[in-house]
Amino acid sequence: MTAREFALPGTRPKFAPDRVVDIHHITLEIDVDPQARKVEGTVTLRAAVIAPNTRTIELDAVELQIDSVTVGGTPVTFRHDGKKLRVELPAPHATAAELVIAIRYRGAPRRGLYFIAPDEGYPDKPVQVWTQGQDEDSRYWFPCFDAPNEKATSELIVTVPAGLFALSNGTLVDDRTDGAKRTLHWRLDVPHSCYLITLAIGDFAAVETSWRDTPVVYYAQRGREAEAERTLARTPEMLELFSTQFGVAYPYPRYAQVFVADFIFGGMENTSATTLTDTVLMDERAALDYDVDSLVAHELAHQWFGDLVTCRDWGEGWLNEGFATYSEYLWRERHEGRDAADLELEEWADCYFGEDSRRYRRTIATKLYDEPIDIFDHHLYDKGGRVLHMLRHFLGDDQFFGALRHYLGKHKHGVVESRDLARAFEDATGKNVDWFFSQWVIDSAGHPELEVSVRWDAERGIATVTVEQTQKVEGRTPLFRIPTSVRFRVGERDHDHPVELVDPKHVFHIRLDAEPTQMIFDPGRVILAGMKVDKPEDVWWAELQGATLAIDRSSAAQAIGKRGGPHNERALGEALAGDEFWAVRGAAAQGLAIVRTTMARDRLITALGAETHPRARRMIA
Repeated sequence: MTAREFALPGTRPKFAPDRVVDIHHITLEIDVDPQARKVEGTVTLRAAVIAPNTRTIELDAVELQIDSVTVGGTPVTFRHDGKKLRVELPAPHATAAELVIAIRYRGAPRRGLYFIAPDEGYPDKPVQVWTQGQDEDSRYWFPCFDAPNEKATSELIVTVPAGLFALSNGTLVDDRTDGAKRTLHWRLDVPHSCYLITLAIGDFAAVETSWRDTPVVYYAQRGREAEAERTLARTPEMLELFSTQFGVAYPYPRYAQVFVADFIFGGMENTSATTLTDTVLMDERAALDYDVDSLVAHELAHQWFGDLVTCRDWGEGWLNEGFATYSEYLWRERHEGRDAADLELEEWADCYFGEDSRRYRRTIATKLYDEPIDIFDHHLYDKGGRVLHMLRHFLGDDQFFGALRHYLGKHKHGVVESRDLARAFEDATGKNVDWFFSQWVIDSAGHPELEVSVRWDAERGIATVTVEQTQKVEGRTPLFRIPTSVRFRVGERDHDHPVELVDPKHVFHIRLDAEPTQMIFDPGRVILAGMKVDKPEDVWWAELQGATLAIDRSSAAQAIGKRGGPHNERALGEALAGDEFWAVRGAAAQGLAIVRTTMARDRLITALGAETHPRARRMIA
């Protein structure tokens, strides 16, 4: 099936909106009524004029009732069409002039602010209220400049029923109860985009811990504290890892995570206060063979990539999501080792390849979309994470993580585009990576399709590696430049020989001291590519038996399973019984399932009785 173009004909490019003022601080003082499903209050914006002679300021305010607007305490004229609020200043204002704009409003939001309560079908559902601002839904619950290229400090003063708690960004400044009402005052003194302003209201219990001197708090519906602690237990370790690897310590005074009912996504990285769906809370039984570390690590990594440094517009959203996705790999790599982390790469590739082949092909960074939510897809997340993995292997760990430190340090509290990341890598490494960003992110789409053949010439002592790019080079799909390597096992040692693909076909002749038992093109399957590999059977057997990386042993199992025959069946059976990594055992089982002989069946039955790893058992069954 041929994928269609992502953007439909006539789609107009989307750019970051103009900013006639620079908003420095947002104060939200609101009263939330969970029973009536309403909000009312005042939002106050402290701003400085950017555009000279500014007379009108335009804000986003969808389906809200605007009662009054003042500037510097003086009522002013305003116009509201149900989507845009236009504030008329009494006189032109010069550049750098300071403004205090206060907007009194009320509403019953259908988006942005969600009201959860028991109903006939779910009588035990808790009473909760929570927000989801990304991508452009904050405008549904308070008037704001609802675009990521505006960043301001914020505070939220919220009044709720006395029996409930309310969480927001930053530090709790004040908490007081007056009769049937409770008012909580939260403040964050680090600028962030308004889609990250959060509110979560409910009967939450808190589990408190810390990382270094930073409070770390988990909130869940009262009675589910143990599940919250079990689910989030490794958060402090993640904070330590990311603070070290990113080269910038966690940048906020507190880190909270709150579980809410009926959340519309898995999680949301609100600055210093992540929201998570309560469907991932784990009981003791689930925790035996399951974790949600990828979700927890993803949302935590956003505190750097997305919150501290933010995409300038949603077309550059991969700078938020690609890094958060790749951070799942970084955590798994540190916690369980590279073999376990590499499984993430395969899952991402499968998701991206499916979307690319069955739905559409697009550049990762794009201005062509109808609604921002349209681009939150497998290109943005999964391909974005794989691209960063390739860049890391191209540069090496020292240069890759050194460049990330430079990027975060240079752009903290700011907004970025892909070219800013490319410049940061060039500044930190001296290497011009424009070609890499052009073909993988900005200008080109798709991925290489490679046909690889490896052979050994014993008479000449030369390994011949033939690689052909077979993808159709048309539209935005290019002929790719691909730096990689070929790994040869000679004796007991691996020897990696660098190669680079720039032409449609290459034939590499590599002289070796002795005959290799293994010949692995692209060890670790770093390249995001479709790949067909042809090599002698005895080489596949040796790789299944002893390749250094589990992902390469799994690849050998898949290739051997497709070939069939008694020798291949025996090799798969030995891997199923003896490989140290569960996923390789699972891949060997899947290979035997393809063989479909009586002996293969018997090997699978025996393995199922002996296997103890739950995920391997599922693959065998």
